[in-house]
Amino acid sequence: MGSNAAPEESSQRLRVAIIGAGIGGLTLSAALGALSKNDLEIDIYESAACISEIGAGITLWPRVWEIMNAIDLGQPLLQFLQRPPDDTARIVFQIRKGDEKEGFFIHDVVMQGGSTTFHRADLQQALVSRMSGQLHLGHRFTSLEERNDEVVVHFQNGTTATCDLLIGMDGIKSAVRKSLLSKQGLTNSPSMEPVWSGTIAYRGLVSRDVLDKVFPGHRTITTPMMYVGKGRHVVAYAISRSLINVAAFVTYAEKEGTVYEDTCSSAEEIQEEMVSLYTKWEPEVQVLIRTLKQPLKWPINQVIPMERYVSGRVVIAGDAAHGMPPHQGSGASTAIEDAYILASLLSSDSCTKDTVLKVSEIYNNIRCVEGNRALDMAIDMGKFLDLAFPGLENVREGDENVDRSILDAVGYEISRKWEWVWKDSAEVDKARALDLLKSE
Repeated sequence: MGSNAAPEESSQRLRVAIIGAGIGGLTLSAALGALSKNDLEIDIYESAACISEIGAGITLWPRVWEIMNAIDLGQPLLQFLQRPPDDTARIVFQIRKGDEKEGFFIHDVVMQGGSTTFHRADLQQALVSRMSGQLHLGHRFTSLEERNDEVVVHFQNGTTATCDLLIGMDGIKSAVRKSLLSKQGLTNSPSMEPVWSGTIAYRGLVSRDVLDKVFPGHRTITTPMMYVGKGRHVVAYAISRSLINVAAFVTYAEKEGTVYEDTCSSAEEIQEEMVSLYTKWEPEVQVLIRTLKQPLKWPINQVIPMERYVSGRVVIAGDAAHGMPPHQGSGASTAIEDAYILASLLSSDSCTKDTVLKVSEIYNNIRCVEGNRALDMAIDMGKFLDLAFPGLENVREGDENVDRSILDAVGYEISRKWEWVWKDSAEVDKARALDLLKSE
């Protein structure tokens, strides 16, 4: 692990290794830089040769914006926003029934503080600018050995490193998760590999100018939208002054847990497939599909909930611990919360080489419950948006005589399931974690 400190000084420093330089890993690095008064030795290991832009839109909810301010990232992020966050109540999504020729309004999801949306590359840029520690690119994690007082980490390029605490934030296909489960003797755990949810996502960006020209006054130019229908739904919202993020989901419930097999490759084929899937939908949905630039297609996978995120000096966080469907927009936000709790613990005066095992257990006790709860709610939200709801079992795509009172109930449940992202605060968990660390 790289350090310019003298040998005797370096031996006293708590050595933290972060595997993965995605949103979660970069947030942890930035948070440690902002919060820590301890002399930490931080190394971030990324398998890729460079930190590249992956994905398009990303949403941060009020409780996560609170974290961004706490770790000095709120101000740098304001430059990317059309409107700075505040405490006013506003619509975060308008829900319409869209799977018929003339769709109709169902419900407004309103939150105090609303939501904050970014192009993922902009958030990534801000995190990289505040990164602390040393970044090692081209280091793909392969295995680990935990000794009495340290962890030895092995990489595909033949190098090794040692640390006092290893934090795996290496995504939903996490190699660190596999090592952690193997270390616990759980080689047959259903959480070893992510499983297919049965849902396919088609994603891309639409130019606001193009959309306004083709469909003047399109709803998504001013309002974040969720168009729902039986077995599929479309989410669209602005991520900048010029771009709208569009994600179309199609669910094959009977295929949940099976192996996904793709037969569609080129962008043209993907767009043709999307158009064919939404022919029964209202015109404003169809125009979104037709104006997508270079759409991508991929299966929505998820991690089977785990009983523990920790084994000794090895910790997992973010998608490595609770990879979830994107239906609540809480995957990145939950990873950021994991990073915040870990950074707060590691930055405490009570955190030393002698207490690092206690730190990992406290993190597990607090974040395992919260991470699994977010995972379960994301799954439930996907079902609601696909109208998999009591009383709608016999409804088919395009049905026009659906009981409006049941659709009202769907809207209410969606709002209720989302309350935690603005009514609760991660500061409560942070305070509890620090109290536990200082106790005994």
